[in-house]
Amino acid sequence: MAIDDFLPIRIAVLTDPALQERLRTAPDQAALFEAVLALGRERGHQFSEQDLRAVVNANRRAWLERWLYQ
Repeated sequence: MAIDDFLPIRIAVLTDPALQERLRTAPDQAALFEAVLALGRERGHQFSEQDLRAVVNANRRAWLERWLYQ
């Protein structure tokens, strides 16, 4: 899964305070990932936990690189 394929989920969360709260209340990373996977299924997107982890790692890497190269 490319990061761009995850964009509809990101937009849905960024524009819906109820979804933000749903994810914010996850007690740990495993629960957060399960909530995101369920959110994707509810909206007709099929991605795996591996896909989600790849997106998280790519975003983390991009965030770190942004600060390293300033």
